[in-house]
Amino acid sequence: MSEQKKGSRNREAAAETTVPGTAAPEAISNNGRVETLSTEFVMGWAAVSGNNHCAHVAAMLDHEVIGFGIANIRRPDLDRARQEGRLDAYAFILIFSAPVPADSVASISVLILGQEAILPRTKQVKFDRAPTLRLFLMGSPRSGTSELGSTLTKVLGLPWLGEGHAAPLFSAAADALRGDAAAENGLVRFMAQQNFRQIAVEAAKKAYFYMHGSASFVDKTPGVKMITAAPFLSECFANSHFIFQRRHPVGNVLSRMAKFGGSFEAHCRDWAAAMNEWLKIRPSLPHYVEVQQEEMQEAPDRVAHALAQYIGVPDAAGPICESLKAGSRERTGAGVGKTDRLRVGWTAEQIRLFEDICGPAMRAFGYPS
Repeated sequence: MSEQKKGSRNREAAAETTVPGTAAPEAISNNGRVETLSTEFVMGWAAVSGNNHCAHVAAMLDHEVIGFGIANIRRPDLDRARQEGRLDAYAFILIFSAPVPADSVASISVLILGQEAILPRTKQVKFDRAPTLRLFLMGSPRSGTSELGSTLTKVLGLPWLGEGHAAPLFSAAADALRGDAAAENGLVRFMAQQNFRQIAVEAAKKAYFYMHGSASFVDKTPGVKMITAAPFLSECFANSHFIFQRRHPVGNVLSRMAKFGGSFEAHCRDWAAAMNEWLKIRPSLPHYVEVQQEEMQEAPDRVAHALAQYIGVPDAAGPICESLKAGSRERTGAGVGKTDRLRVGWTAEQIRLFEDICGPAMRAFGYPS
């Protein structure tokens, strides 16, 4: 099939399909659609031609390019249209070189390079929330991060994919690409000189924005690796908020044992590792707030007020408090409200291990030893 005929087929197919929105295409261009506009990115889809499996796309504002990329993301609806011969297209997300003012978002246009017509917007085009709101929740597992993540998602209307576990992977990739300007190896020096680390930063932005469909979201991922990745997340996502969830180690270890089983010593070490890593990492963050899991149950109003003030949504304090009161807290085993290691049925050897492993971190955080 010739290029001309294939291009004609794509245009005709686009006129017959509602991919990827629910609205029929309009007249400006049948080669793609803009679906989401944000202060930090734009998303949509673009048709390809010939043997290409991608299209080069640019975002413009006031005749300047603010974002550039490739439409090469496979998506179920577009795959189905391709299989049925209706449309040969791929999705795209363009990350802007810098955030644009909220009142300029409506003026952003998108075009496929080599074509004069701009891509129209779907009739149900989404304008992302502004200002953005990004919350990263972290802490030791079984510390109440799930309940708090659910509460903030529901009250603030933020998208949440559950436990992402992607940040540590991007952070590790960034460290691996850092290079060394003083290295003897020229390739390693070149990596540092050209800031290859930025590749991982841009990839993280693309993944988070695309998967959440928004520049605002909640990422709740417990564990040491997520805590280690917090400075990288601060580098990627400006104006983010970091919430560290704490829980008394006695209740935490009891809950871990009841939920996961396994080694008592390993659970003690994992709690201590998370707390010690946070002590090391938190000075490098621009700001953060710490939430004690026991206080979510005993003083939800105080926790809600502190969170709402920190996040910058003081009017949400009441709904956050009500959600915490009504929420189903982690009630696994005998861990809820337990803080006295001498009264939970542990053996003398378990108490010794607990004190040796958890004692230093307990003292650092002001827990009675």
